[in-house]
Amino acid sequence: NCWSVMHRKFSSAPCEAYFPRNATMEWHPHTPSCDICHTPRRGLKRKGREPNVQLSKKLKTVLDRARQARQRKKRAQARTSSKEVMKQIANCSKIHLSTKLLAVDFPAHFVKSISCQICEHILADPVETNCKHVFCRICILRCLKVMGSYCPSCRYPCFPTDLESPVKSFLSILNSLMVKCPAQECNEEVSLEKYNHHVASHKDSKETFVHINKGGRPRQHLLSLTRRAQKHRLRELKLQVKAFADKEEGGDVKSVCLTLFLLALRAR
Repeated sequence: NCWSVMHRKFSSAPCEAYFPRNATMEWHPHTPSCDICHTPRRGLKRKGREPNVQLSKKLKTVLDRARQARQRKKRAQARTSSKEVMKQIANCSKIHLSTKLLAVDFPAHFVKSISCQICEHILADPVETNCKHVFCRICILRCLKVMGSYCPSCRYPCFPTDLESPVKSFLSILNSLMVKCPAQECNEEVSLEKYNHHVASHKDSKETFVHINKGGRPRQHLLSLTRRAQKHRLRELKLQVKAFADKEEGGDVKSVCLTLFLLALRAR
């Protein structure tokens, strides 16, 4: 290294003081205080010097942690964006109750366990996947149709035929939750199981018409039900059609029914 430095320095005029032509050069052991290779403008690294192993390990650890933090940030951003997309696909803000209507201030972990992992509303007609994640039936079916056949939470393969009802103990806890009536003049607190019956008393209020399925077994076809169950189902359907007619068609129920009949004919 010192020889290379001297050649670059004195390429035009060889230095006789450092390297005499007619005499033997006496080489001394190299020291850190060398005046040749430690000059401020032309310093060179000595190859014989061993690197600091501990310092390189610490630097590698710091770089690995920074890379892992960047990867975690990217994954979190991807999850956030996909969650917003799934909320737009579900589009259930008008039919599912928000967790803000809970009458009791429950811990965050409990609220998360009773809310859908797609729309983050209170579970309505809950279903469970093979990977033990719980969603609203409408939300998971819409996401499976648009996003693909996998669980939105863990990306485990999931198909509509794999969806099952949760255990009865979970459904009983869910139906016993007390919620606040969203009507402006009503401050009553009712259980989730009796919410539909309470909402039916607010016929003129549009804010309270939020359809909640109590969960349990999958909904059966109307013709396979008993006469009493058919009457109850038709009453619910009549309330929904009337509320939609009051909101969109100026109260004309007949035009809404004709539109539904036309849609049914087109869908065969």
